[in-house]
Amino acid sequence: MKKILLTAFVLASMTALTKAQQGRVGINTTTPAATLDVVATTTDNTRPDALLVPRLTRAQLAAKDAAYTATQNGALTFVNTLDGTAAGKTANVIATGFYYYDAPNNVWVAVGGGGAATPQRYEGTRGSVSILTTTATYTATATDFFIITKAGGAMTIELPNPTANTGRLVYVANNNTGTGAVVVQSVGGAPTLLVGTLAQNRAKAFVSDGTAWVAISFN
Repeated sequence: MKKILLTAFVLASMTALTKAQQGRVGINTTTPAATLDVVATTTDNTRPDALLVPRLTRAQLAAKDAAYTATQNGALTFVNTLDGTAAGKTANVIATGFYYYDAPNNVWVAVGGGGAATPQRYEGTRGSVSILTTTATYTATATDFFIITKAGGAMTIELPNPTANTGRLVYVANNNTGTGAVVVQSVGGAPTLLVGTLAQNRAKAFVSDGTAWVAISFN
């Protein structure tokens, strides 16, 4: 008789466990409304109510590149420190915050599509912008936004160090009276990431990606 009761108890327990695994899980509730339902404890202000996901530094997340495959598509993590480099699957990890794993593209993507909470730079576009006209080779300053050349021949426009101007936007327009081209390069002669030569009556916009000036528009 004892054996029968024990067997019945074990079977009942296994059945209940199986149903629980196939059903819903509730925290602070006996009637979960979803697969996982976490209900806040509003009567105790000393307890923080939140859901904590894994927190890693960028270097720690990058070290786990091989662990994230198609099975982990949609995985969520929080990057709390920007150590290491933004490369491989962490190429888009350029600011602290929440990231989800996009398996089809093998990359971590910022939740909300953003990076930093605030822009690295603001360009003053309300009312007017800085417009400079030059007839000779010129090195852009911190306040230059739109540079127009009016030389009689070929000349060079030097943009400041890209590593110190991440996110900065500069326009250059070749309005030379002669037919010479305008060469746009980083200070010291370092080339832009894309071709920066402007024919007469042409303009380009350049933005710093933190390592080089990139031509992002053509006219």
